[in-house]
Amino acid sequence: MATDPFTPEIAYTDKTRIACDGATEISPALGHPRVWLQIGAEGFVDCGYCDKRFILRGGVADSAPDERIDPGAGENSAGSLPSEPGA
Repeated sequence: MATDPFTPEIAYTDKTRIACDGATEISPALGHPRVWLQIGAEGFVDCGYCDKRFILRGGVADSAPDERIDPGAGENSAGSLPSEPGA
């Protein structure tokens, strides 16, 4: 899936207070001054320097699939249903 070139970077976090210095895979020297951000009732906060969006996992803005779902759930296909007792 292609990402819109104007879409800011998105990071998911479990904490409501996070720091952003603009560094990702690049050297921190190429980022911006470290700022502390607070996620409020909206469930997300955007960095004023780099526009990176931090979304609180499980918060109101979290629309990502739940990673805690059992990956094996729903694996049975119609051909592998358990047989009924006495059949």
